[in-house]
Amino acid sequence: MNEVVAKKYVKAILSDVKSNELNAFVENLSELAAAFASDKFKSIISLPTLKASQKVEFVLSLVKNQDAKFANFIKLLGANKRLELIPAILDEMKIEQSLLENTYRGEVVGNFDLSAEQLKALEENFSKKFNSKIKLDGSKSDYNGVKVELDDLGVEVNFSIDRLKSQMSEYILKAI
Repeated sequence: MNEVVAKKYVKAILSDVKSNELNAFVENLSELAAAFASDKFKSIISLPTLKASQKVEFVLSLVKNQDAKFANFIKLLGANKRLELIPAILDEMKIEQSLLENTYRGEVVGNFDLSAEQLKALEENFSKKFNSKIKLDGSKSDYNGVKVELDDLGVEVNFSIDRLKSQMSEYILKAI
């Protein structure tokens, strides 16, 4: 339910905000979404004894560089008692921003460290394949192989050493 409402707010924001203002808008939302990690912040936002205008003032006090459009947006959320939607709105906004800029983030997971050159080569190859700008982050895990996840594009590519061994054994047994 929150995602549907968040998408409507994002659609309204995108229709009003110019492309050069979009990054600042996302940055401001990111600052606020980070505050939602705090239980104290969440409890203040959900206090029924505080007026909506006081909650809006409190939320706006956390944002360093705000413009009139952003302040009006937060006031609108406060008036509609939807300040708790800020993290969901940020998530939807990042997805829409990726679509507009044709830039996507992904992750490379494996049981070894990838060098910067290897990550760059993967980024270039995936960028060519999807005709987009792909930015990959590397992380080490227990996964025995390599997995590239591009969630925004709905793509996952993996190479599992365990699976390869299993398939080779199966093939050899069939051949015998």
